[in-house]
Amino acid sequence: MLAATWSVFAEAFARLFADEAVPLAGNIAYRILLSAFPFLIFLTALAGFVGDEHLAEALVNYLLSIAPSDIVSPLVPEIENVLTRQRGGLLSIGVLLTLWTASGGVDSVRVGLNRAYDLKERRSAIRLFAQNILFVFAGAAVLIAVAFLIVLAPVIRALMYKYIPGADHVPELYDAVRYPFALAVLVIGLVMAHLFLPARIRPLRDLWPGVAFTVAIWIVMAWSYSVYLGRFASFASTYAGLAGIMAAMIFVYLGALIMIFGGEINRAIRLRRRGPETR
Repeated sequence: MLAATWSVFAEAFARLFADEAVPLAGNIAYRILLSAFPFLIFLTALAGFVGDEHLAEALVNYLLSIAPSDIVSPLVPEIENVLTRQRGGLLSIGVLLTLWTASGGVDSVRVGLNRAYDLKERRSAIRLFAQNILFVFAGAAVLIAVAFLIVLAPVIRALMYKYIPGADHVPELYDAVRYPFALAVLVIGLVMAHLFLPARIRPLRDLWPGVAFTVAIWIVMAWSYSVYLGRFASFASTYAGLAGIMAAMIFVYLGALIMIFGGEINRAIRLRRRGPETR
């Protein structure tokens, strides 16, 4: 069992470099950070369009509360500036800018996963663009739904205080479930990416090893990188005013590399099941 596991990881690691995952991860990180602030503008406009302009602020506050503080704290002033500044034509401009940047990020993930699974893309450019746009809007819709739950949480808590005796433990319960809830949303999004972005849809049983590995390493990486930034990093002396952006860029880059590696693990397991002659 140990030898088989080692063989899978060794083959996945070798394919990681053969498939040029290192530059692909850099492309993904760049596209994600490029689209982050336009996407926040789009979320703010969309939240106001559905009836509550404070939804985006509640969602961002929630995301900042669960993200590693040492990574996001340098970006908080800029995020607050994006959320509070008044803009004209948010819905039209935000949509166009987000579609251009965020769809490129989705497309970079698609290319990385296609390389990991050794798939040749045969879908038309129009179909791929439509798929990327669908992922952007689906992601925005999911985040708005999460924001609704966040906004409704205090109302639900107040009703429980009023009608359920001994419900004083609810605040602790809410704090306890916010991390598992965020983890569940992350896992679902990662599964959807592995399932629908590559050129061929694969059964879920072939995807879960790489997804589980990615999520586990992401959690460990978030903790260890936060400790590193808090105790050892000297980004400020190297990058000056860009220290916060560079810290976030490196974090997203490592996360993208791990995600591609998860796809390589799934491919190595599938080839191992077929037999040595296929490998």
